[in-house]
Amino acid sequence: RKLFEEGAAGGSLPTLSVPAEGMTIVQANVAIGFAASNKEVKRKIEEGAIRLNDEKISAADFIVKPGDKISFGAKKHGVLTL
Repeated sequence: RKLFEEGAAGGSLPTLSVPAEGMTIVQANVAIGFAASNKEVKRKIEEGAIRLNDEKISAADFIVKPGDKISFGAKKHGVLTL
């Protein structure tokens, strides 16, 4: 959260190019390199460790769009771009 508030969202955070129609939160976390498998992401969702724009995600089929900010646990954060 502090990183996003301080404006570091565009600088040092990893970015992932997402199609305009979006992709699932599971696909995005694997594609950006936060997790090695879909199963790992789904487990983290169940644990409440996946956030989108600082809101907990509870469904593996949640669709993310360009401009969203994702967090995987406490230390992995990224920005989705078009």
